[in-house]
Amino acid sequence: MAANDIMEGLIMLVLSRKVGESIVISESIRVTVVQVANARIRLGIDAPPEVTVLREELTKSCFHSPPSKNGKAEALPPSVQLP
Repeated sequence: MAANDIMEGLIMLVLSRKVGESIVISESIRVTVVQVANARIRLGIDAPPEVTVLREELTKSCFHSPPSKNGKAEALPPSVQLP
């Protein structure tokens, strides 16, 4: 399991990528490393509009957000729970 890590009972695939390199998830989702600086990584995510992409901390209180009209992320009400 050199390329895998165990976290919360799940097996996690751990990959190394350089700036400009990508990983592909299914046929329609691509995650690209855009920048690495000051111990922070910026990722670019290409996905179809019907795919919800959220930062993990937003999933604690929201999920299935409709796309915003201005193209910026919006939080869902706290009443929405993850499965």
